Amino acid sequence: MLRELRINNYAIIESLKLEMADGLNVFTGETGAGKSIIIESVEIILGSRCSSEVIRKGAEKSVVSAVFDINGHSELKQVLQEKGIIDAGNDTLIIRREMDTSGKSKCYCNDEPVTLNLLREIGDMLVDIHGQYDHQVLLKPINQLNFLDRYSGLSSIRAEVSELYGEYQGILEEINSLKLNKSEREHKIDLYKFQLKEIDDVGLKRNEDEEIEGILPQLKNADKLKNLASEACQYILREDNSLLDRLNKVARIYEDIGRITGNIQSNHAELENMISRLKDIAGDLEKFCSRMDVDPKELDKFIDRKDLIIRLKKKYGQSVSDILSYRDKIKSELDKLHNSEENIIDLEKKAKTVEEKLNDLCAKLSSERGKSAGKLEGSVEKVIQELGMEKAGFKIKIDKGMAQEGMPKITATGWDNVEFLFSANAGEDLKPLREIASGGEMSRTMLALKTVLGGADNIPIMIFDEIDSGVGGPMGQVIGEKLAQLSKDHQVFCITHLAQIACFADKHIKVEKEVRSGRTYTVISSLTESEKVEEVARMLSGKEITAVSRKHAKELILQTQ
Repeated sequence: MLRELRINNYAIIESLKLEMADGLNVFTGETGAGKSIIIESVEIILGSRCSSEVIRKGAEKSVVSAVFDINGHSELKQVLQEKGIIDAGNDTLIIRREMDTSGKSKCYCNDEPVTLNLLREIGDMLVDIHGQYDHQVLLKPINQLNFLDRYSGLSSIRAEVSELYGEYQGILEEINSLKLNKSEREHKIDLYKFQLKEIDDVGLKRNEDEEIEGILPQLKNADKLKNLASEACQYILREDNSLLDRLNKVARIYEDIGRITGNIQSNHAELENMISRLKDIAGDLEKFCSRMDVDPKELDKFIDRKDLIIRLKKKYGQSVSDILSYRDKIKSELDKLHNSEENIIDLEKKAKTVEEKLNDLCAKLSSERGKSAGKLEGSVEKVIQELGMEKAGFKIKIDKGMAQEGMPKITATGWDNVEFLFSANAGEDLKPLREIASGGEMSRTMLALKTVLGGADNIPIMIFDEIDSGVGGPMGQVIGEKLAQLSKDHQVFCITHLAQIACFADKHIKVEKEVRSGRTYTVISSLTESEKVEEVARMLSGKEITAVSRKHAKELILQTQ
């Protein structure tokens, strides 16, 4: 639901804050006061195009923002969570759009910068605007199909068809990838064979490149390492007065001290451990020296091996692990190419089975659509006629796209193409709903559809502009009743000049224009009950409100309660 709307420096609006209500929100006021500007600002919030010309004279930028409560709108919340705009427990969406005098526009959702396309995607799920042509979801044939299916209770079988269609398309793609032309297939086989042989001939071991990188520095510096180890060993063992000689002398001194004092045995034991450890170190150094007796051919072998691996890395991956993974991949592809004929036969059998299941489901789906379409036609036509278009006609056209084989073409939504057809007057041809020219007719037709569809329509917010175009008071009463009925399941906004519609408002907003110091300003007022009576009376009688018009206004409002 739209909870709050803020408009700053937009057209003749300097600063405006509107708090909205559930149910039916009605805007009234004289022509040119700025009612349509409010609707335009909502359209801009939802991604419609705008120019710097909308910025109020003297201002550097225009800012429009809206606060939406999206509790219960799981589809929209999922989109916003995937974009990182809201957390799972957050039900508030704040959309802000800024336009500056250079023509640049910035869009934000919960203070996160977003694209204009995302605003439009949000708008399609959140708000339906009638009387203009930017957000009329029902004008698109795919959405007409969706509404028919929701009205018919076919969401479950639609989901089955969509899932099975995805599986079917996946099988067909796999078949097509195997059905390469002969020369391309042979080329791939030759290429994969060559690459496989080149890798296998090297006989790579996993992580071999890392091991070589660890060994090569030792082999390249073998002489230096041997000399260093030999020098260390000499200091420990071989020199006159070596470390071991000195420690042995110290140990004998401790023995003499111990015999006299009897209390230095622990230090003597530590010395014995040091002597033993030094002998071990010396032994390790001697072994290390032996290992450093490297044959130059051994070094050349490791260098050649490293160069060979580097050449493979340039072709097949950044590491030996990557090369081996690529090897496994092309081996699998090669097996598929060798066995492609057998695989194609198996996949075609599988595709045939899935296609038969799909056609069965599509036939069932198409049959149910046909049954429900007649009921929906009658219900919508009845409401349209109640709304003053007594000779209007409404039909649902269902046809099937045909595949090359003469069978109905299967899509993710089944066999059927659906289009709503309409004629406003007797004798006129039925035409697609999107071709209706009159804004008033469009709004009333949409109102009829929305009223009949009721809970099947998951767009929570509806805005009706020009809905009272060309109708009088009695018909306005009927339109008001339908809007009030619709507002039980949706939040509805309506701009009207008819008292018979305004009297149904759950929240009545008056829009006025005033001039101060040579500048024009739009002034907005949320009316109290008594003010609502005065405004409805003004709409009935004009500027001069009479006792009769005031009484009539009270009666109209009372009848709606």
